[in-house]
Amino acid sequence: AAALLFFTASAASLYVTSNNSPPQTNSLNTALPISTPEIDDINNHRSLSVALQDGGCMVTYAKMTSYPIPPVWQASFPGSGARMTWTLVEALTGIRTNNDYDSQGRGYEHVVAVKTHYPVKDARRRFGDLDPLFGRAIVILRNPINAVPSYFNLQYEHLNHLPNHSTRGPNEDWIIYRDDPSSGLPYQIPSYESFVEYWMDKYPEPQQLLMISYEDLTDSRMGPIAAARIASFLGETEGVNPIAAESIPCVWETIVNYKNAAEPTPEMYAEAAAVLAETAPPALDMDFIPEAAAPLAETAPPPMEVDVVQRKKSRNVAPLTPEMLAEA
Repeated sequence: AAALLFFTASAASLYVTSNNSPPQTNSLNTALPISTPEIDDINNHRSLSVALQDGGCMVTYAKMTSYPIPPVWQASFPGSGARMTWTLVEALTGIRTNNDYDSQGRGYEHVVAVKTHYPVKDARRRFGDLDPLFGRAIVILRNPINAVPSYFNLQYEHLNHLPNHSTRGPNEDWIIYRDDPSSGLPYQIPSYESFVEYWMDKYPEPQQLLMISYEDLTDSRMGPIAAARIASFLGETEGVNPIAAESIPCVWETIVNYKNAAEPTPEMYAEAAAVLAETAPPALDMDFIPEAAAPLAETAPPPMEVDVVQRKKSRNVAPLTPEMLAEA
């Protein structure tokens, strides 16, 4: 029987864009304003999001693991915030993600999650070959009344060679698409039902499947709770150690609620350098860190670069309480 899905109020689609593309490399060099071998070495030993005092966080680039881990599927119907979700997954775990196309050439044994739209799309017709590598899945469900128009916009961009998530298709084009029995709502709604049924039938055990509402994930109250559920689910994978629970609201606000993110100040960069000093591998000589803090404060990037390294305390989101964690 078709699954009955209940959604919260519709939320506007949120996407993360970066003014500075990360380097095409499998290792994290540095996202700090200065670069020294010592800082590079520290960054190569730590996770993506660094928990700071009072629930703050610092977000830099994720890296691939040096050891194989079993990835999870990150499945969603097209138009349901897949890119936003995989950015959040990287921020929570510090480990790179991939997609079923392997468009980044990262493979599947050193990433934490792999994005897929199966069975709506079968990337390169290889889902069946990849599936034995996986034993669990996170499924993001968005109300189809919003997911289908979002998917239309994405297809419109591709057809017109426009950047992803940059343009809303004209209303007249949407109406034609909406009513087309081969591609519009008459086709997409049954396809959505098949998508939900496939993943619910594939992983019937609770420990195998985490279903998250997109509307919850983008909601100011429920968003941090949904992010905590994702972090907890991924943390069950051996070799995956998500960020501290008290910093999850900060990570959520940085990645999902980024339009309201505060710009990092020079003092925040100095604090980040101090945290790097405190949590660096013990074998390293950390005498350089107090001297490094001053250049960090002096060379904080201008506003257009704040998404390279962001640290802040959550302004609009309360810290996770024991009751909220229990609810999650």
